[in-house]
Amino acid sequence: MMNGVSENTTEVIGQGCKTQGSRLGLVRDLFIFWFVIFLVVLCWTNNILVTAILIAAYGVRYYFWPNKEDHVLYIGGAILGPIAEVIATKVGIWQYTLPTFLNIPLWLPFAWGLAAVLIIRIALAFARK
Repeated sequence: MMNGVSENTTEVIGQGCKTQGSRLGLVRDLFIFWFVIFLVVLCWTNNILVTAILIAAYGVRYYFWPNKEDHVLYIGGAILGPIAEVIATKVGIWQYTLPTFLNIPLWLPFAWGLAAVLIIRIALAFARK
């Protein structure tokens, strides 16, 4: 017992703060996910604008909630996702309406990077509950 507060009480309070932080992170990342999808759907015919939206979304998220691991996730997603997309479009599984290089749109690597970060962060928030 420390200052009239048991260690168990302190631990429970600490767990409550972690849970609240996880919930806020979950809500934040779900909001970013759906907001970016909304903007991309509105602007899909402009590859440059969609690219700027995706870069800005990751930049804002990282600026306010920095986590160095996110860079690794982002770069991994931005490299691996488009590789699969290039292969799939090359063999004719699907195609993009406005491709800019290698049968994929300019914005696709940035979408994969952001998606990788958000998928992991959202999944981890659910796993912590």
